Amino acid sequence: MSPLAAVHYERGDDIDQFLVTACKRLAASGVRLGGLLQVSRGERGGNCAASVHVVDLRTGRTFDIWQDRGACARGCRLDEGGLAQSEIAIRQAIADRVDLLVINRFGRAESLGRGLRECFEAALLAGIPALTAVRPPYDVAWAAFHGGLATDLTCNFAEVLTWASRLHAGSARELRRNDIQRSFDGFPTTRRPSASIRSVPSSL
Repeated sequence: MSPLAAVHYERGDDIDQFLVTACKRLAASGVRLGGLLQVSRGERGGNCAASVHVVDLRTGRTFDIWQDRGACARGCRLDEGGLAQSEIAIRQAIADRVDLLVINRFGRAESLGRGLRECFEAALLAGIPALTAVRPPYDVAWAAFHGGLATDLTCNFAEVLTWASRLHAGSARELRRNDIQRSFDGFPTTRRPSASIRSVPSSL
């Protein structure tokens, strides 16, 4: 199962609330989360929001990533400077080896090779599973980015929770195998258990 996944949604879907609820359920099941969730505030007019923040899942710290260009200004209003500051939370979560990294979007900036794109790469290199959300037209750049290696999810809680839970369970088994192997490695050579005893059952 791929450690990289994206929830595919359409413009107008309340993907922010979906991810908030999914993360609450995952945290309640024991998954250690890190990364960012997006929160839109204020009255919406058409497709516009008064403000958009991202929230550090571990500390609750908020980062303003929306440029104030007036009501419903045309064009992208993402403040990439604010987004770059929020990257600190993601890098720290990777360093602390959380069970699952959540990156609120693979959006316009990431589709152009900017934004938080390098954080996805850093998570994969560190072996940290990552979950994001993507919508058209940025799903084309997302597909090119992962080259068929990511899992495609829909806005369905069961799908997201099953994907994350299976990865979490597999990671826990691997940690247990590593802990057992390290304990064996601490034995002096003359006292190490036989090969048959040192074999770690696949069920661990």
